[in-house]
Amino acid sequence: MQSFAIIPAAGVGRRMGGPKLLLPWRGEPLIAHVLKAWRASQVAHVVAVVRADDAPLADVCRQFGAEVVQPLEPPAEMKISVALALRFVQERFCPAEHDAWLLAPADMPRLSVAAVNRVLAEFAAAERQIIVPTVRGRRGHPVAFPWPWAKDVFSLKADEGVNVLRRRRPTCFVDVDDAIFEDDAIFEDIDTPDQYRQLREHDEA
Repeated sequence: MQSFAIIPAAGVGRRMGGPKLLLPWRGEPLIAHVLKAWRASQVAHVVAVVRADDAPLADVCRQFGAEVVQPLEPPAEMKISVALALRFVQERFCPAEHDAWLLAPADMPRLSVAAVNRVLAEFAAAERQIIVPTVRGRRGHPVAFPWPWAKDVFSLKADEGVNVLRRRRPTCFVDVDDAIFEDDAIFEDIDTPDQYRQLREHDEA
């Protein structure tokens, strides 16, 4: 089974007030921690979608092992970035029906390697289901999808996001409490200056 991590990294950080994925944390850009977690996991390939005018971010993504897709037109929505990454995977790797693609936000610097691997293991054991990790009943990331359902992303309506796939396709919720050491890591993304401050204060506590 091949597996592909999709990283939609073409946003402009409106809630943050500017670009955020290159902000420093623990001596490296935020995105570096995300990429290192994916590369340390059992995922086979990592694909990041980056704006064409964001060369510094693209360079960091390549440095930390991601394949980078840079469309000429900046994606207006996350689902467009996801679709672009899936088309790249389709053309580059020719995935089989039993393969998986996984999705998590680009701004989750504490993405759990153990949670990624648990999701992959559950996916391999399941009968073609979407796998969603949970902690104490709360949904988190990454989410794994059967490769054949990539086509559902290509046909989303204007008012639909990728999350509608969970309502249309069989979905399994997997408790990963014992797979991770920092429960909140499965939920934390960095959207605002306050969240970034809290992330840094967590290290100082």
